[in-house]
This record gives sequence, structure tokens and C-alpha cells, in this order.
Amino acid sequence: MSLASSPTRDYLEFGARISPSPWKQAFRALSPGDQVEVDGPHGHFVLDESRDAVFVAGGIGVTPLKGMAEYITDTPWPHDALLVFSNPTTDEIAYRDELETLSRTNPRFHVWHTLTQEPPESGWSGRRGRVDGALLAEAVKAYLDPNWYICGSPSMVRATVGTLLGMGVPELRIVYEAFLGYA
Repeated sequence: MSLASSPTRDYLEFGARISPSPWKQAFRALSPGDQVEVDGPHGHFVLDESRDAVFVAGGIGVTPLKGMAEYITDTPWPHDALLVFSNPTTDEIAYRDELETLSRTNPRFHVWHTLTQEPPESGWSGRRGRVDGALLAEAVKAYLDPNWYICGSPSMVRATVGTLLGMGVPELRIVYEAFLGYA
């Protein structure tokens, strides 16, 4: 489970992909007004405010990146940011409406969707396929020496970090978080 809201917001929002695990089912059963104990935050997946940012998300890995996108929209953040967001189908795009609103509100924040399993007859006219070197090369051309923030399944994170390193992106410009429990 990840924090999905910006510190600029007056609430805490958490996001998780629901699964049959007992913990996720207990999370799903919560109702407004239920009391919970929150411990944390933990980790070092935080936004560096000194430069452009490229966010790369796979599926529910977008959760902390959505909060970062809210932050850069709510503050006078002077840089550009891009979210490269991979999902199987349009139905599985988490936070789609919120991300579209953020990109309309903030002309310095953009979203590039890519779908891996969208049926050809769906009418989807956007990008298709996994996040790969060609897509990342296109992204790197659009931004001046950005920091890269990658979040998703361990296999997606490993592949993306490897591709970026192979493209010559310095390791110190890459921050990542892998969601354990996913392939």
C-alpha cells in the first residue's frame, strides 16, 4: 500500500491493487469513519525539486507518482514533468481521471499512456506496447537531464533501470521503488 496524495492536500489517500490476500480484503472492507493505525511513512522515494522529472509507472505503481504529480501541480514547482504510464488495458488505468485533470491544470505536467493488451478493435489510438528503450529515448529527448522515478513490479523496474543505464542515464538520476508481491 502506498501513499497516493501530496503533502499539499488536507487528507491522506492510500492506494492498493485489491487481491484475495487477507490483508487486502481487510483494507477493502474499511468504511468511512473506521479507525486505523498508520505507521510511517517509510522509504526514500521522494521528489527532488531541483530538476525536471520523468515518472515511469507500471500499473498500480503509479500510486506514489500521482501524489508527486499533485505536489508539482499544487506548488510553484518550476520544472517540467512527464509520466510514462503502462497498463494492460484502458479499464486498468488507475487514477485516469485524476491524472487527466492534473495534466489539464498544469501545462508543465504531461502523461503518456502505453497499453500492452488493449484489443485492436477498442478504438485506442494511443501508444501500445511495453515501456522500452524507444519510448524512454523519446522521453529523454523531451526533458533536460531529468531525474527518473520508476515504480511498478520488480521485473518492470529492473528492466527500466537497465534500459536507462544502457542509455547512459547516470545512476544518481534514477530513483525506484519495486512493489513486492507482483511479478
